[in-house]
Amino acid sequence: MQNDRPRKLQRISQACDLCHRRSIRCRSSNEDPERCQNCFDFDVACTYDRPSKRKKHPQAPTAPRDSIVSDGVPPTQPMPPVHGSISSGSSMPRSQTGTQTGIPDYVEIPPTGSASRAPIDLVNINRRGKGPDHAALVIMRAGSPEHLEVPWKAFALASEDVILELFDIFVRIIYPLYPLMDRAPERARLERREHLTDRGFFSAVMAVCALTSARVRDGAYPSPVSDALRKPEASSEIFFTAAKDSMSKDYSRISQTSAVEYIRTCTLLSLTCIQYGRSADVQQYLGNAFTLAAMHRFYDERSWPQDLDDATKEIYRRVYWSTYMLDVYSAVVWNCFLRSQEIHAYVRYPAHVHNDNLSTHNSPKATGQPVSWIVGWNFSLDLYRVLEHVVNKARAKKFSHDDRRSVDSLVFADTFSDHDVMQTVLNLYYQLPHQFKETLPMTGDLGKDIFGFQAANIQATLQLLRMILFSLEDGPGVERKCDVANEVLQVFHTIPLPYLRAISTPLVYQLGSIGQILGSVLEDPISQSVYQRVRISLNLMADLLQGLESSLHRAAGAAQGLREKVRELDEYMRRQHTVEQRHTYQHSISMPMGSPNDPLQGKLVPEAMMQSLSSIPNFSFLPEMRMNWPWHFYPDDSGQSDQLNG
Repeated sequence: MQNDRPRKLQRISQACDLCHRRSIRCRSSNEDPERCQNCFDFDVACTYDRPSKRKKHPQAPTAPRDSIVSDGVPPTQPMPPVHGSISSGSSMPRSQTGTQTGIPDYVEIPPTGSASRAPIDLVNINRRGKGPDHAALVIMRAGSPEHLEVPWKAFALASEDVILELFDIFVRIIYPLYPLMDRAPERARLERREHLTDRGFFSAVMAVCALTSARVRDGAYPSPVSDALRKPEASSEIFFTAAKDSMSKDYSRISQTSAVEYIRTCTLLSLTCIQYGRSADVQQYLGNAFTLAAMHRFYDERSWPQDLDDATKEIYRRVYWSTYMLDVYSAVVWNCFLRSQEIHAYVRYPAHVHNDNLSTHNSPKATGQPVSWIVGWNFSLDLYRVLEHVVNKARAKKFSHDDRRSVDSLVFADTFSDHDVMQTVLNLYYQLPHQFKETLPMTGDLGKDIFGFQAANIQATLQLLRMILFSLEDGPGVERKCDVANEVLQVFHTIPLPYLRAISTPLVYQLGSIGQILGSVLEDPISQSVYQRVRISLNLMADLLQGLESSLHRAAGAAQGLREKVRELDEYMRRQHTVEQRHTYQHSISMPMGSPNDPLQGKLVPEAMMQSLSSIPNFSFLPEMRMNWPWHFYPDDSGQSDQLNG
């Protein structure tokens, strides 16, 4: 039929502002008719605010063909925006095919120092030979494993101030939980522009910017940001593309040092995909990280380069264990398989770093020697290691494959007690220094707030462990399910909201597990009193989500959807109450239900609902009421785990 034909893309007579600044082809989008394809890909507004210059200027001359980089960016690849010292009206010349031309063979960068931060004219780049006072960056072919393509290099140069600001924000809100960058030394590397000569470091920096920009957009940063961070050119998606494109595609050509850079890049990109709500991509980049770790034996310190200094070893350890914790987290939230096992890792815990001025802190209530914040981080790592074994045990207990025998039941004795595990973990928690057992309000002083981050993360991980251990219980009753859900929600309500917002979307997914427990309660006949407990828990959860998702880019609407579900359940309860009253009334006077003389026709009596339904032992919700819960924060491509349903 004619309606089944795909919509023909119409030629756009004038490029939008973003495509015009990049000098790339502007074409319509099938997914969003209000935006072009490039603006849709980068998730920015498609605007036409610049004055039209059509038929006012002659066409720009075509650059000679020999000036084009042989393996440069193809016409279909988005060109990174070039801003900074370039005026808004300037654009780079095009060839007849629309391919970017006029790109210099190499870019000369001023020497480092106080003058190195001066604006760089990317249009009139000095193309003379190498001079003694300049560091010329020779642009190699796109397939080179060590050098960057010209467009991304130009983008990084023009976005230098934005990159440094995003790095500083990363240190404030992400570094305390994922210390993947060494604060002072790696910022110094950025100021020396080492990311322009080191492809691996460049990809890690772009991944840091992608994650930080996404968190800032989602309200994780409590302080105001500069106007430059609010521009479309500084969007998270552009930095994400830069990190992805700059990673080497041929793992066999990656050196061991570059492999570590790419491992932490993949870990950061996985975290960013959680922020985007793209669970399939989370698994992709985690898989890439562990592939590189296996190829270069990153899980064994004895295989690391022998000439590493202590500071570099500490970074390696933090990168490995951060990736491990993210792997365990994803296995719990999405019910996927574990790629790593802590028993196979010969990597030490991160230790106290003496050149880190955040390493120690004495609170007014603390006594004795100063405490390093890494102590709390390492305790969170202990909890994730326990989580790994608990998840494996939970899945072995629910082993249901008919074609193969459960080896776990043959080899290991069933002496596992969820109560003993939780009690042992709590005893270790009580032995922690005082700084990690209370979450003080956020002050803006990272030297103090980093301890609040550890305390909040420890509590969040403890509750995740509590829910997994709960899944090991044999047939928990509805009262037990309500108790666990209420205990977890009450703990989260004691953590100051700025810390919860900084943890951001990963915490929202964790709250979804609590929703699964509450949802499972409604699958069986329940009493009125149990429903009231579930209703209170759902409202508590909605309150918590409302504070978290106030500015979430991808997960907005979860709290409102949850409240709508509660109203839907309440309406069902009122209808049940009305039906019960009608049955009682009709039984006494033998009047047909729904007749014009029916005094209950169209009337609901919420005040009497409790008394009316209290006489009914148990009641059930309809299947359509129990299913289709409004977890808008769940990605479309991931199935909800039944692991926590008990």
